[in-house]
This record gives sequence, C-alpha cells and structure tokens, in this order.
Amino acid sequence: PNSVHIPYTEVAQRLDELGCTKASSGWNCAQAKKVYAFCNGPVCPQSPIAIKAMVRDGFPAARIYYYRGGMLDWEALGLTVVKDAF
Repeated sequence: PNSVHIPYTEVAQRLDELGCTKASSGWNCAQAKKVYAFCNGPVCPQSPIAIKAMVRDGFPAARIYYYRGGMLDWEALGLTVVKDAF
C-alpha cells in the first residue's frame, strides 16, 4: 500500500519523484526519500541495476533499502500483498 512503481529502466531519469532536484551538474539528492527496492525473486537483476544507476547519479546509498528476497519470498512468508490496485 502507498508504494510507487518505477520501472528499473526509468528510475535514474525519475529521481525527482524520489525527492531529488535537477541541478546543473546532475541531481541534488539532499532531500531524498527512503526507497525500498525489490524484485520478483532473489535472482532477479532489475533492482540491483536500478540501485547502481541511482547511486551513480547521486542518490544516497544510505536511503536505499533492498529486500533481496523479492516478491517470491514476501508472498511465501504470507506478508500483505495488494493486487489489482493499478
């Protein structure tokens, strides 16, 4: 609930949605929001690709939380999932 989906191929261009502002030398992420990244499962490469791009472009690594188990582990643990909300 209340999460925002940004495709991993777009996240580096959409850092403004995560609290960054465009600066002359790239992104200013001093006011960056906390980001929780996850994939479909533990071997999915999409979140690591997105995280590397974000950090490369100035997003603070300390504001990124990576759930490595992904949706497969989340659902296997019986945790809350909201479907058909899009």
